[in-house]
Amino acid sequence: MVLRGLGILVAVLMSTGVVACSTAGTPAPARPGTLPSPPAAAPERCLTPDQTPAPGDAVCFSGELEEPLEITTGGTADAPVFYRGNGAVVPGIRVQADNVVVEGFVSKGADSTGIVAVGENITVRHNEITEVNYDGDDVDAIRFFGDGAQILNNHVYDLEGSDIEDSHVDCIQTFAVELPGSSNVVIQGNRCEDIRAQCLMAEGPNDEGGSGEGVSRNWLFDGNYCESHAEAQSVALEDIQDVTISNNEMAGEGNKAFALGKDSTGVIVRDNRIGPGYGREVGFDDPSAEQGYQGPPAE
Repeated sequence: MVLRGLGILVAVLMSTGVVACSTAGTPAPARPGTLPSPPAAAPERCLTPDQTPAPGDAVCFSGELEEPLEITTGGTADAPVFYRGNGAVVPGIRVQADNVVVEGFVSKGADSTGIVAVGENITVRHNEITEVNYDGDDVDAIRFFGDGAQILNNHVYDLEGSDIEDSHVDCIQTFAVELPGSSNVVIQGNRCEDIRAQCLMAEGPNDEGGSGEGVSRNWLFDGNYCESHAEAQSVALEDIQDVTISNNEMAGEGNKAFALGKDSTGVIVRDNRIGPGYGREVGFDDPSAEQGYQGPPAE
């Protein structure tokens, strides 16, 4: 496990030469929880950024923000607060609230991470993330922490900003060092281009150095475009249970596309397109990951 700095912790396209891999067989087992449904569209009426929203309200932005956007007011499970960018450019977004939707921003020039989401039932969708700067921590496009997270249809490109040095660069990441695990998670329809390390790096609470609180379980990783270039793998799971990995286009390179680590049990892998840059589709980084596995042959 690579420990991350905790200062901030608070459209699929086809590629030439991609080979289709299909997994038939036993139907998927019942999941231990229910995946969240995407929130409805934001209301047409907008509040201005200087107004305090109530549940169900939308706060609308435009133009270019000089400072990172700090979001600390959320709604309810049935009526989240929507923060709509309308193409606004902002040097990073930090969410620390429950029941929030963040959509339509261009995160450009953030330090360490383009969008950080800490809380329950946070949806991050239809955003662009680019040019994240190294500030002593690793560089990521999106980090999320909390149950019910939905990371949907975001576009990550030209991620490496200034003074990137040899930073570990991921598209999407979560870990549970100070916080509990994250369950009932949907990561779908995202496009991650030219990522130095992993498309997804996910570590649960019982991974080495984890908090030991809660679980990370019941995930869907579906329909994503992953062009990442870590030597070992493009998707790495450690202590994440009951994950379905499906319909993804793996256009990067590595020893394997999907690495299933310690206690990542009950994983289903099916119907992914694996490019010629990979040695194999799935690998077990720990024998415990074989428990409940369904998918193509793995080693």
